[in-house]
Amino acid sequence: MKSLLLTYVLWLIGGFFGLHKFYLGSPLMGILYFCTGGVFVLGWLIDFFTLPRQVRIANLLSQQSANGDLRTELRREFDMLKRGLLELFDTLPLSREPGWRAAVKKLLTPRPVAHDLMLTLLHAAQQHNGRLSVTDGVLATGAPFPEVERVLKTMVESGYVYMDNDPRTGIVVYIFKEIL
Repeated sequence: MKSLLLTYVLWLIGGFFGLHKFYLGSPLMGILYFCTGGVFVLGWLIDFFTLPRQVRIANLLSQQSANGDLRTELRREFDMLKRGLLELFDTLPLSREPGWRAAVKKLLTPRPVAHDLMLTLLHAAQQHNGRLSVTDGVLATGAPFPEVERVLKTMVESGYVYMDNDPRTGIVVYIFKEIL
């Protein structure tokens, strides 16, 4: 288990050289910090606010996942970190520039995780009488086509949903048995 206190001490005494990044198991980021002086001090300052999350993520990565859901948990932690960075960015003077703002927002906007997509897809299927195409899923969730299709196929594999072709259009439709 990584210590938050030790991480902050390393950040304070050697953050410009990436000591805290090496400690948290991110040697590439440590080298980047070493070569750029904490990514020109800006990365070092941002780390002050994000170190608790970074420690939590490092601890999650070092644990063996008992329930096999480590990837989803890490995705949630990463998305919460991105939300925090986005809020921090909104306070900076640079965020007033439209080009910068759009680029950073696109980079930091969290994507929904598979569990959240499944729930949204269930609600969408309920509105579509238990039948859902990938396009309907994309419209309901805002997620990309491959992501929606992957989640729907996972639901098929679990037995909650089955696939069929629409008799009128021939497109693949996912049928939610319990909603029909």
